[in-house]
Amino acid sequence: MAAFAAVVSLKHHISTILTYDVLLPPLSMKTFELAHKELKSFQNFVERLNSKSRKRMNASLGPITEAIRKFEKDLGDKEGIHSLIEMLKKTQLEYYSSLKDEEEVVSKSKMVGLCDVQSKLKEEIVGDWVENNVFSVVGMVGIGKTTLAREIFEDLDTSEWFNCRAWVRVGNELKPEEITDVILAQVDPEAHQMLKGGDEEEMTERLKEILKSRRYLIVLDDVWSYNVHAYLKNAFPDNRNGSRVLLTTRIKYVAQDVSFSSRLIDMRLLDKEESWQLLCDKVFSGNSCPPHLEEAGKKIAEKCDGLPLTILTVANLLSKAEETPAALWFDVAEKKKHQVFIDAYDQISKVLYPSYKKLGDELKLCFLYMGVFPPNFEIPRCKLINLWVAEEVVKPSAEQTLESRAVKCLQYLDFHSLVMVYQKSTRLFPAMLNEKIKTCGLHSCWWNLCQREARKSYFFHVLDSYKDGLEEVIRSQSRLSIHNNVIFALKDVYNSMEEKCAITARSLLCFGPYNQYMVPICFGLKFLQRLDALNIRFYFFPLEVLELVKLRYLTLTCNGKLPPSISKLRDLQYLIVHRHMSIKSSKALSYLPTEIWNMNELKHLDVMGCDLPDLGNTSMPKLSTLSDVSTGSCVVLKRVPNLKKLGIRIELTPNATEPLSCFGNVSHLVKLESLKCVIVNPEYKPEVVPPVALFPRLPFLLHKLSLSGLGYPWSEMSNVASLPFLKVLKLRYNAFQGPMWEVEENGFQKLNFLQMEDIDLVELKGARGSFKRLEILRIKHCYKLKKLCLGDFESVWNIEVVDCNPLVEKNIKETIVQKKDYTLEDLRVHSSWKL
Repeated sequence: MAAFAAVVSLKHHISTILTYDVLLPPLSMKTFELAHKELKSFQNFVERLNSKSRKRMNASLGPITEAIRKFEKDLGDKEGIHSLIEMLKKTQLEYYSSLKDEEEVVSKSKMVGLCDVQSKLKEEIVGDWVENNVFSVVGMVGIGKTTLAREIFEDLDTSEWFNCRAWVRVGNELKPEEITDVILAQVDPEAHQMLKGGDEEEMTERLKEILKSRRYLIVLDDVWSYNVHAYLKNAFPDNRNGSRVLLTTRIKYVAQDVSFSSRLIDMRLLDKEESWQLLCDKVFSGNSCPPHLEEAGKKIAEKCDGLPLTILTVANLLSKAEETPAALWFDVAEKKKHQVFIDAYDQISKVLYPSYKKLGDELKLCFLYMGVFPPNFEIPRCKLINLWVAEEVVKPSAEQTLESRAVKCLQYLDFHSLVMVYQKSTRLFPAMLNEKIKTCGLHSCWWNLCQREARKSYFFHVLDSYKDGLEEVIRSQSRLSIHNNVIFALKDVYNSMEEKCAITARSLLCFGPYNQYMVPICFGLKFLQRLDALNIRFYFFPLEVLELVKLRYLTLTCNGKLPPSISKLRDLQYLIVHRHMSIKSSKALSYLPTEIWNMNELKHLDVMGCDLPDLGNTSMPKLSTLSDVSTGSCVVLKRVPNLKKLGIRIELTPNATEPLSCFGNVSHLVKLESLKCVIVNPEYKPEVVPPVALFPRLPFLLHKLSLSGLGYPWSEMSNVASLPFLKVLKLRYNAFQGPMWEVEENGFQKLNFLQMEDIDLVELKGARGSFKRLEILRIKHCYKLKKLCLGDFESVWNIEVVDCNPLVEKNIKETIVQKKDYTLEDLRVHSSWKL
């Protein structure tokens, strides 16, 4: 870089002059000392620039190089030295005021879409209230955080309201003390020049002093480190005059740490209409789209999956294409993998890569593994965790189980905005870090990056077409992910897989759409350890599976019984078998083969419609999850002592003795944390008839309880209310019956989430101190419910009422919303009643 070399050269020259004053030209020592200080400062400034910033600065650095060379020829030129000093200052100030987000294609664009988000944020920032002086905008790379912040920052109303503004791109490298330097250079250039290179604390105190007397807006763009929280406290005074700090980040815990008690904006993707509007605006420069391109254009915009970065990149490529627009657009719209999108994702990957690169080795593997699923695939959390553990992509730890470790990894990826959360299960706090993921997946841009990185390292190979199965790259792959199950029926592809991967394949994952007709599977891959064939139908249990003796993970869909020889799979840890169609109930229960008790490595057992047989004193010490069993399995629960999750499915039959009598066996499961018990065909009785069996004493450590159709009187609920660790309670279809539910004093001390659905309750009355920590209340289809009183009700922040008696809606609005000083936005009501 010529300017940098010239600066260093002149600095050394002046340093020599200052050292040997006999050579001093006819200029004062003070002038040369000032020049030396400015040159040193400018050198430090240039050294901090990354390669992209230096390229952007080339145009403005050229004149500096020329000025330095001119001055070196005549060191006695007084006007020349002062002109150079002013040029150095001006260049730095111009750079600081023009900093952009690394997602330049987004930053340069005006805001299109998200008008609701922009309008609401602006209204809150440019307001005369003094609370919430910190606002955090959080979202994935390329979603438009910087563009939104820039629109607010440059808005005319904003510039008139705030008499002091500064913009800082923090990024991954800028240190807190450098933030002070950048801000001070913009809000008070003279003070910045005086203090530059001096004491950091002095500079921070000077900044605080300047900001105290002003209404300021400071934008901290693309913050990566949560250490900024401490900096915010020290550098920005809360002068309670409407000053604001606006922060953008891709990392959720940074946003929470800064804005726990302040305003947090979680950026959403664009909807279909907004996506089309942005594409159209970019391609046609604000003009309308020709009618003959509109249909294809909307399809192209939809394929971008709502991410502004993808839309703008695709639009840019479409604008530069030499082909006839109509032919190109229809081709791009219809083709599954068009070159335009391939090129777009290649460009986007360069923007995404720094976030991926920052991950540790374990997290990189977890993240890459999500690419084995098809694009936009909604992955159940439990399936992802089980596969991560079975694939050994998470590392064992003395402090955590592998499952707990895997959950932490998923949370970390979510915190860094690397995964899309499609569904959330019980959310225990309003803060986003405590959201529990139910289903998730990858955005298409991240999915393509995963494919790209996986190809480099042979981490997995995706087969979606005839061509994919014949490529030489399939040879020696350890993981094969099938996105089109029909290709198994293609003889060439089938033979190619068995020939090229016979020894190396360890995982065969069939994630293509479910097909009701059977297709052959490559059972010749003898060293398979993981086989996921849940989306492929078998009429009977495929005996070929029993030859895969190294299997540790097996999921199938078949209607036949499991053979006794299933015990040959001694290493099996996960066994999940679903049915192609519902099996009609019969008088005799269907049991798993007794040999199942010989499978000592089993951790997760879910065989739909089958029960564990009773086999003396044999136990399964490692079994932690048992799902979809009936009352027939309850008698053997003592022999699975380490069970943590249990699902019981009860089907009433005419000749059945008391079906709930076996329910009491769950009390022996001292480690049980989650229990679901459902009567699938409950009998509704208008009068309350207590079951013969008393409600059981539930395990002490129970965290989550879901009950349906049991028909117990509300008086039996006292056993549940006293559970010390219960956080989630779901009651469906008359799990308990009667018009009045009275909760005793201090009941449900730890409960965070309560859901009542299809309950015949008329009034719920909570005594003082009950439901002390309740945060979320869901009431659905409770048509008789009229009155609700839940103790102190101090912590509830989210209430949802769906199709209930309008009286209970009115009761909640009057007694709870007013008491808690809520706004009606906190109460979501969906009702088919017309008042």
